[in-house]
Amino acid sequence: MRRARGQWPRAYRPLRLQTLLVQAVVLVGAEVALYTSYSAHDAHFHWATHFLVALLATALWQSLHLLVAARPARGQLITVLLFHLWAMWPDLIFRLGVPHFRWMDVLALGHVSAHYMPGGDTTWLVLALTAVGGYAVLLQRWLAARHAEATAGLPPALGIGGAGIIRPQIDPRTRSLAHEHFGTSASDPLVLLHGLGATAATWRPAARLLAQAGHKVLLPDLLGFGSSMRLGTRFGLADQADAVLRLLQHHGLDRVHLVGHSWGCLVAAAVAERGPEQVSRLTLVEPAVFADPDTARARFARRSWLARATVDDSGLGGLVCGTMCLLRPAFARLAPRLEPDVPEEVAREGVQHSYPAYRDALRSIWEDNPLPALLRSPRHPVHVIVAEQDEAVLPGDVLDLELAAGIETTRVEGTHALPFDRPQLTAGLLMSGIAGSERIGPAHSPSALGDDGDG
Repeated sequence: MRRARGQWPRAYRPLRLQTLLVQAVVLVGAEVALYTSYSAHDAHFHWATHFLVALLATALWQSLHLLVAARPARGQLITVLLFHLWAMWPDLIFRLGVPHFRWMDVLALGHVSAHYMPGGDTTWLVLALTAVGGYAVLLQRWLAARHAEATAGLPPALGIGGAGIIRPQIDPRTRSLAHEHFGTSASDPLVLLHGLGATAATWRPAARLLAQAGHKVLLPDLLGFGSSMRLGTRFGLADQADAVLRLLQHHGLDRVHLVGHSWGCLVAAAVAERGPEQVSRLTLVEPAVFADPDTARARFARRSWLARATVDDSGLGGLVCGTMCLLRPAFARLAPRLEPDVPEEVAREGVQHSYPAYRDALRSIWEDNPLPALLRSPRHPVHVIVAEQDEAVLPGDVLDLELAAGIETTRVEGTHALPFDRPQLTAGLLMSGIAGSERIGPAHSPSALGDDGDG
């Protein structure tokens, strides 16, 4: 697992032999001193009980950290000593005349109750060895998965928790994006790209309407999202664009009408840049691009704790997402209740993503957004659709940019959920370029599908 120059990647540093040897020396020395101290008071049995409790706690902590943070915790061995000191501090103050109390169970790893375990130290030994063995197997599986990724030429999948730690990510160069397709028209198909923290479910209602109207539609889950969650270990715009282009090649599609929603518009722009000959037209629905990025970034950070933690580059976001990975089935069932205004399948699938994919998608909005350059100098026909009640991307965020003269722009009534909140209107706009409540730019022809009747 070493790099070419023999330098360990940062995530593997807790497992370096030199680090482990130093910790082992400190641990053994400290434990010998503690055991001697207990023995001097004819209380060595106290040392054994609390040491086994500490060993059990360490194995559980290391396992949980690996599952949530998707990398080994620091202090693989020295943590045993830290937990041991935590478990035995009532004995240290007992020598100062402070008696044991039951409340010490709460603050000292069950210090009093530990001595009343049925089976005594034998039970603690079995529990500790079982936990240590389980962690050793988990760690070995993590290393094997990362080795398999390295063998395939992929960077290690760091930050992908849950079951992702024990199985390697799939190489997106050998496996196409998970996707759905509707309709059989021979005309340029529409490829609908979802936004941040979403999946193909965002576009499903509109896709069905487009297929009924005679259009062929392709709905991919982008790398790290939905059913493509196991694809890839890097999730930059270039990686996403290459995955989309490989999907088009897989289906033999020479030219497509590329449609993005929100962050998906960035992916659409990256695809158009990397494979311009395969794009006939671009439609950008509520594109995540901002005339005043700093103000928009602050506004975006206020929308959710995860967005704020990610924008601030806090480690909390990764830890919380890792916890969600472990509890994803429960969160998927709970999501529709937490978001009652969102269609159930959209809410349920909205938790199907890895933190690195979410993090890199969000960062791309602020760090390497290709939309400003595309909107100033497009190489394809471009239609921009913004919603009046959108609180994530305000109409002015987009329309106050320097837009090329030939770009069609349409303002409609709606929120940042146009594809699934107003699918009929959105599908009509995609087909014919109809404006909604206000026209800006070239005039459009009447919609083939008409309005939804809402708003």
